[in-house]
Amino acid sequence: MHNKQTAEQIIARAQQELAARRAAEREGRWNNPWGRLLPGLAVAILLAFLAAPLPLPRKLLLAMGGVCGLRPAHSYFAGAVQLPMESRMVGIYAGFSLTLIALLVFGRAGARRLGNRPTIVLLALFFASMAFDGINSTLTELGLPHLYQSTNVTRLVTGLLSGIAIAPFLVWLLGVMATPRASGPAQAVVRSPWELLLPIAACGGFAILVMSEQAAFYYPIALLSVGGVVVVLAMVALLVVLGMSGLDGRVTRMRQILVPGALALLIAFTVLGLTAAIRWSVTGI
Repeated sequence: MHNKQTAEQIIARAQQELAARRAAEREGRWNNPWGRLLPGLAVAILLAFLAAPLPLPRKLLLAMGGVCGLRPAHSYFAGAVQLPMESRMVGIYAGFSLTLIALLVFGRAGARRLGNRPTIVLLALFFASMAFDGINSTLTELGLPHLYQSTNVTRLVTGLLSGIAIAPFLVWLLGVMATPRASGPAQAVVRSPWELLLPIAACGGFAILVMSEQAAFYYPIALLSVGGVVVVLAMVALLVVLGMSGLDGRVTRMRQILVPGALALLIAFTVLGLTAAIRWSVTGI
């Protein structure tokens, strides 16, 4: 019996050492000189965008050309300046940004469970409200029967609600993909519906700023919404990068995803740049 236990312990220890060695090899692939250049390249591209000789509002509007139609009638303005996305998209991505900030403050990065059933149902309803208003708005524009007249207010509000729903979902996906499975109960991204009160309140304040259309609020509105676009694309790209690199389920320290995260950010920049270039080459600037 003792010999059997000893053999099992030796096998288990060997398996752990082999897994640790493989994880170190995978992590080492990103620590070569070329890999370490990726964070600097991402920063350089961002600085080059900021230094380009155009007013920042104009550059943001051009950069978001592949995200939405940028129709003035579907957009809010800050003073005389059109926001860099239409009202629904401003809501979605700013709602995402504000909720993500709240989740990070709550310490939910790496959580492997989305939440309990009431929370999931509520998040699904938030997202469905945006889908419902979007369908209703499309029916209105096509001259088909519809339930109500969609406005920029309904687009903004339902967009914010969907952004609140998207942020926990992506945090959960990233936690499941990146972190190892724990032996105990998994932490929830949103522990109860009550935790959504903070992002809901933040989004309510944000909506007031947008609807006031004051020039002084352009930059906080624009940066929260455009930043949300970049982060959403980068998080989706990071899921793919982790899966392809073999780091899935093996991230235990934030520094392990520094280089893969920089690559994901570069992918996000590339997607935005290509889609904007295609749109403006077709429609003209």
